[in-house]
Parts: sequence; structure tokens; C-alpha cells
Amino acid sequence: MFEIVVIALLLLITGLLLHINSKLPARDRVQEALERDRNRKKKQGVDET
Repeated sequence: MFEIVVIALLLLITGLLLHINSKLPARDRVQEALERDRNRKKKQGVDET
């Protein structure tokens, strides 16, 4: 009985997290990484080639 309750709670939590994630705006992770890299280079004073 305990295992069934734990599995049900895990499924419920997973469903809630997926629902929350679907409401977040889409992110372009490649673009974010490029911007972070450019910002890091600017802070270090390295010219882009």
C-alpha cells in the first residue's frame, strides 16, 4: 500500500512539474551560450576573431 502511495505522489509531482514547465517561455540555449561567451570575452578584454 505504501509503495502505491509513493508512486502516485511521484506521478502527481512529475505532472505538476511538466505543467509548470510548459508555461515557461521557450529558451534558445545556443543563443544564450553565445551571448555568455561574448560577454565573458568582453570582460576579459579579448577581441573576437
